[in-house]
Amino acid sequence: MKYLFLLIFMIPIHKVESDRWGANGHRIVAKICYDNLTEQAKKQVDELLGDHYLEQVSNWPDFIKSEKPWGFASPWHYMTISADQTLEQTIEESAKDPKINNVFEGIEAMLAILRDDPEATQSFQAIVDKNKAKLLNGSIKASALAFLIHFIGDIHQPMHVGKNRDLGGNKIEVLYFSERENLHGIWDTDMIEREKLSFTEFSAFVEKHVHSYKAEWENDPIHEWVQESIELREEIYNTLYDNTDRTTGLPSFSYNYQHDFLPKIEKRLGAAGYRAAALLNEIYK
Repeated sequence: MKYLFLLIFMIPIHKVESDRWGANGHRIVAKICYDNLTEQAKKQVDELLGDHYLEQVSNWPDFIKSEKPWGFASPWHYMTISADQTLEQTIEESAKDPKINNVFEGIEAMLAILRDDPEATQSFQAIVDKNKAKLLNGSIKASALAFLIHFIGDIHQPMHVGKNRDLGGNKIEVLYFSERENLHGIWDTDMIEREKLSFTEFSAFVEKHVHSYKAEWENDPIHEWVQESIELREEIYNTLYDNTDRTTGLPSFSYNYQHDFLPKIEKRLGAAGYRAAALLNEIYK
């Protein structure tokens, strides 16, 4: 496991895959996570976050993207796994580089900080100091917690485990209820927002629908989270042209697409929330 953080500004090669679940997607993951924490874990989380809620800080890693000192963290929100590579090959190749390169390694680093690993903590502090980045609540651990909950959401978004050739689906134009969008964007935001629910309502619906999977999901390793996103990603690509608009020639998604894939989005959000809670419950037991 590596904890060396790059000490210069990093510009991501693939802009798109640094995008994320929309704001409500991350809030839904955080809400499910918090609701499934033990009382001891809730106490520790509340103490770290002070006047903030976990649901609120789940979007902090996206909020700080506009701050130049945090530019080094941009590649931590995604990972690229090409069609001709396995997950294991991608992880092995990335491990040759000592810096944090992707969301998989970002999750491992944030977990290490929350588990009081001195090497991970010192490395994160060094890069923050080098770039004069402002920490959440002035705290390494509060910042690591916000990054962790955010990255767990990101890695469960299938287009975040993207293909290099189309920048995680952002180069693929589609029609979504007759509006021109891109494939990445509708999975990040549009399909969730289409339901017209608050994040608390949506999280309640998710838990009602997927609670039976909780025990199965919360013990899965991070590799399994990524593999699930790869498999769903391939299903998305394989059904991309099932419906094509005759005028534009673009894939056209509406009620049928929402019907078919919304339950899968609910599973990804639920799995992310339950898995995040299991990790925090283990750390703060």
